[in-house]
Amino acid sequence: MTVTEGSVATSGPGPSLVRLDGVGKDFRTIAGGSLRALDGVDLAVRRGEFVCLVGASGSGKSTLLSLIAGLSAPSRGTVLLDGAPVTGPGPDRGLVLQSGAVYPWRTVERNVAFGLELLPVSRAERARRVAWYLAETGLTGLRHALPKQLSGGQRQRVAIARALACEPRVLLLDEPFGALDVQTKEDMQLFVRRVWADTGTTVVMVTHDVEEAVFLGQRVVVLASDPGRLAADLPVQLPPDRDGTPRDLAVKRLPEFLTLRAEVEDQVRAYHQRHAATGSGG
Repeated sequence: MTVTEGSVATSGPGPSLVRLDGVGKDFRTIAGGSLRALDGVDLAVRRGEFVCLVGASGSGKSTLLSLIAGLSAPSRGTVLLDGAPVTGPGPDRGLVLQSGAVYPWRTVERNVAFGLELLPVSRAERARRVAWYLAETGLTGLRHALPKQLSGGQRQRVAIARALACEPRVLLLDEPFGALDVQTKEDMQLFVRRVWADTGTTVVMVTHDVEEAVFLGQRVVVLASDPGRLAADLPVQLPPDRDGTPRDLAVKRLPEFLTLRAEVEDQVRAYHQRHAATGSGG
């Protein structure tokens, strides 16, 4: 099923946890003009879903994520979290960027604890959560290490563990594996899907990698460019848990996976070519 441009993206009946209604975002240019990054975006994400956003440059993927995070406000429309307007950042949304942004002077353990130190939780509860998320992300043995002693993939695990330790309602991932080598990226894909399954956290992820989006997501939302707007919403109907076994990398070789990847790539390419033909910037 493909949801056509301008439609509200949903994955079935029931209330949505994240909802964007008629969202637009404009930015002021240095010359005093206005740049429209997003226009008329309607998007709904249900509780516990894993949704991946893809699109060419200029489609406003990261801008959309920042609106959900509350780092910026929409110029038009509304952004809702469980029915309440998003008015700024909060611990109910965890954000992980491509750089990971871990604190170099803090150990792995103290990085994971950072957000919890800002919340009204007891010392015992903080210690419990830190220990659990260190174990969940495979970092227990590195709890006393500094970030400079870690690999790129390990630093991203720290960033994800830190975001999850606050037990947010939504985990927002902005190209989290874009700087990693192919093998480490695939290891991290398996890792983040397992963590999502274990925690039940709602995940919205931006990626340029169509194969990654199809492997990780339950839905792949394609954004068109200039201005960014919803182009298609494609459900990922693959065998995620055949015989109780979590989805593994072998899924990427299945005919249905290759067919869906090609469909998403065709959507992204079509809107990129249309964008290029207008002579707009990237």
